[in-house]
Amino acid sequence: MGQPRWNNYAIAAEQAKKLFLSYDQERIIKKRNLRADGDYLYIRFLDLDYRVHRRTANVEKREGDGPYTDGNGFNEVMTLFDVLCWSGEDARLSGEWVTLSALGGGVHGGALAGSMYQEEIAGIARCEDRLAPVLEGMGGRRMEKGEPGYVIPVFDFLPVYVQYWRADEEFPPQLNLLWDRNTTQFLHYETVYYLTQFLLQRLTVLLEREDGAQQ
Repeated sequence: MGQPRWNNYAIAAEQAKKLFLSYDQERIIKKRNLRADGDYLYIRFLDLDYRVHRRTANVEKREGDGPYTDGNGFNEVMTLFDVLCWSGEDARLSGEWVTLSALGGGVHGGALAGSMYQEEIAGIARCEDRLAPVLEGMGGRRMEKGEPGYVIPVFDFLPVYVQYWRADEEFPPQLNLLWDRNTTQFLHYETVYYLTQFLLQRLTVLLEREDGAQQ
């Protein structure tokens, strides 16, 4: 029998950390204009502050002025180390929004409904009235399309356009994520899936918290 799937995830995360430790960290700091000291690199990821230990690659995160806690979840680790190590020094945004499929050369729409993210979208739909303030709290900028629609920073240098559409008599609620056409200059195409999963999980946490505070 092969190794359990969860173990494969752990192996992939450890490989990403080892790759980071093999890179010129001063070059990474300069490339992405990061804050750093003798022990850590610091980077903002969604609405959370992360620090990466420069000798062990251990990841910690904090929310607001709270304490640092473990930040070694698979999706966040894979996204962080990909953007730190792989993104090109000359990576630049295009200003053009495209679907995830288009990033990989496809032509299909950006809707996530009916996909592997169905459970997360259902959770977002249950708290849809709180979605706008949550996205604003994540640094979002209101856009014309969506009920609501916001551009939020994934990193200081990489945005995502979140479009939510409420259910009606014919269609279930729908969530679209649009990406800058040059996103794959910053991340591998496959990594955008890890990022998407983490984004939806984070939205769910914040929406449930906001909903609970209103009750």
